[in-house]
Amino acid sequence: MRTPVHTRPTSTGRRARAAAAFTAPLVAASLVIAAFAAAPLLAANPDFAGVWQLDNERSDSLAPGRAGRERPNTLDLELDIALTGEDLVMNYTMRNENLPGPVQFTQHLITDGKPAEMPDFQGGTRTARVKWRKDRLSVSYTRVTPFGDLDITETWQLSKDGSELQVKLHTRTQSPRPDIRELIYVRATNVQ
Repeated sequence: MRTPVHTRPTSTGRRARAAAAFTAPLVAASLVIAAFAAAPLLAANPDFAGVWQLDNERSDSLAPGRAGRERPNTLDLELDIALTGEDLVMNYTMRNENLPGPVQFTQHLITDGKPAEMPDFQGGTRTARVKWRKDRLSVSYTRVTPFGDLDITETWQLSKDGSELQVKLHTRTQSPRPDIRELIYVRATNVQ
């Protein structure tokens, strides 16, 4: 006697449609999860936002010809940084015993890497290029002085623990060696 073989007719197209109907929502869900998981990785720009105070003891002097000298002044510099997307708004407040009162000015840093006008400390303007480079902010500009043009690049970076904002100023002059100075800001405890 023959053993009956029970086969069921199958349709390859029907099976493929059923598999697609089952896997499509899984693929969509995994893409949504991946997008949310990757969001912190895509937001690679560090959060400079907050109020920062210049640490005079650990920062280099910005006075001309300061090599081998003590810091010539007691500049109290407070920096309030706000983020607007990838761009920054920096509000500076400077106090010094030689100033009649606080000096304030604001810089808007557009981080698209294109030349843009911005105010400087001397009350003039300069053309700067501002761009995020991984976890650092790069600000490049030329300062015109009676002694020649100074090409300056500022590199802004948070310390690993986020407690310090470190600014390195690389200044190229007619000298064969660049002048490199560092400013250290700490999170302000007493906002004035």
